[in-house]
Amino acid sequence: MRARDIMTKSVLSVLPSVPVGKAAAMLAKRGFTALPVVDESGQLIGIVTEADLIGNRFPVTEQAAEEVAAAGPATTVGEVMSSPVVGVSHDTDVSVVAREMLTGKRRSLPIVDGTVLVGVITRRDIVRALARTDEEIAADVRGKLAVIGGLSRWSVQVGNGEVVLTDSYQEASDRAVAHALVESVPGVVSVTILTPAGVTA
Repeated sequence: MRARDIMTKSVLSVLPSVPVGKAAAMLAKRGFTALPVVDESGQLIGIVTEADLIGNRFPVTEQAAEEVAAAGPATTVGEVMSSPVVGVSHDTDVSVVAREMLTGKRRSLPIVDGTVLVGVITRRDIVRALARTDEEIAADVRGKLAVIGGLSRWSVQVGNGEVVLTDSYQEASDRAVAHALVESVPGVVSVTILTPAGVTA
């Protein structure tokens, strides 16, 4: 399962020129904790979080408080955003995304294709994939495999998200395609393909 398989593709992002108040309103209205910041061409350049916005009005350090007292709080997202920002490739395995979230104590991560923002993954997205039953996963797997030899070709077993396929055909040319298709099903942890003789392909 890759980042692209569970990410939210309709991403709400902001330009660095957006007023701080508008960004705060967007977060409050949508219930988000962060917004990716992009330039005019869609390149990811930063992220603005609830903490960034709160810290802009209620500085934590004495130096920051003195700067706000002298110049006033920042007015645009570009002045308060965190940059550089960690952007994860859409091809990244979800296990890597989960580790990045946990070790970095992040609740969401921007997903990029190169440097262009293409999606966002939240902890909820990962939990939703983990919550899928083996029966739901198996049904999706069968749907994917229907285009490769039909359902008579494949035997599908799923346990705790681990998928085992048995290919009734001797021909192995489609197995790499089958592996990629099944791996893209949300909730799939691993994919093993066996030959008719029960040998791992």
